[in-house]
Amino acid sequence: MRPAAPSPSPQAVSVVIPCHNYARYLRDAIDSVLAQSHPVSEILVVDDGSTDETVAVATGYGEPVRLLSQARAGISGARNAGIAAARFPLLAFLDADDLWPAASLADRLAALGDADGVFGAIEQFPCPHLAPSDRVRLAVPEGAMAARFAGSMLVRKRVFDGVGMFDPGLRVGEMIEWLARCNGHDVRFAQVASVSVRRRIHGNNSVLSQPSVNRDYLKALRAAVKQTKGMARS
Repeated sequence: MRPAAPSPSPQAVSVVIPCHNYARYLRDAIDSVLAQSHPVSEILVVDDGSTDETVAVATGYGEPVRLLSQARAGISGARNAGIAAARFPLLAFLDADDLWPAASLADRLAALGDADGVFGAIEQFPCPHLAPSDRVRLAVPEGAMAARFAGSMLVRKRVFDGVGMFDPGLRVGEMIEWLARCNGHDVRFAQVASVSVRRRIHGNNSVLSQPSVNRDYLKALRAAVKQTKGMARS
């Protein structure tokens, strides 16, 4: 009789990296996860219908990087695929064009305690290839800021069992809508002051390059307000 597989460590982390045609940044993102002072258990790169070299970049690593490929489903659908495939009790997320500082995961793990999740600060930086005129136009803010951003979140996988997945109908604002549902389920988040994610500003970021996605922000905000009103009545 084959012995049962050992239970994973409660601090074992699955990292989900959704990617749609961002192969030019993906290697930097993966390398920043592999360079963490607290090693990750797996990195799930979700190829969301890419037509560039995303698959080649991801498969070039081997373990602990795993590639999941799917037809284009958007950022929420890609994250959801990663969540469903994750094998470990803690989840973290990183967009393919962003980076983690080396202590990002260790700092969040140290603050987790008995909370359901923890957020760190974010810091934005201009892509080195950004034209000087675009740097002025985009006005990238300096310094760290507290924000409930997917790339700065560490969360217990079981939270998604109760709250549900990200809304695949939203191109942006999915965190606003999901966090509103978390409030309705008494999900508790801790916060650390250190920078957990560095957000690359390159001019093709969804919010900057697709003004129409603002409709999704409004949809997410309406959902959050509806959730809040429902909590007030209960």
